Amino acid sequence: MNSKSVLQATKSARNSTIRYYFFVLFAILFFGGFLVKSYYEEKIFDRDTRRVLAYYKHAAPGTIHDGDERQARYLVWKYKNKKDKLWRRLEVKYGSPVLHEWEWPEDEEDKKENEEVVDDLDTDTDADDVSEEGGEEPDL
Repeated sequence: MNSKSVLQATKSARNSTIRYYFFVLFAILFFGGFLVKSYYEEKIFDRDTRRVLAYYKHAAPGTIHDGDERQARYLVWKYKNKKDKLWRRLEVKYGSPVLHEWEWPEDEEDKKENEEVVDDLDTDTDADDVSEEGGEEPDL
């Protein structure tokens, strides 16, 4: 009878341990899922906000909506589950397709800002260097 009680206690302890780790794993996955879902939704929200701002910048420059992040965030929040409807309404209202922010062609001003000025320091273009090496005098 003593061996059965030891066997029963071992089995009960094992089941208790398995149940404990199962619930810990379940809690981690459950709450971790909410964390991942929240992170993903925030990324999508920010992406769509930048998309609306880029659209207003190209479709309606100089208007009150151009650069208004609060209005863009409100629109994205308002059409949270109906993004296609938002994009269609903006296309109809302004007459141009809603592209992602990286799909818009770059403006001339943006290209000028992004250009790097490269100075080639390895080449000698001074007239003094040419006159010393080649023996020719520079025209004055």
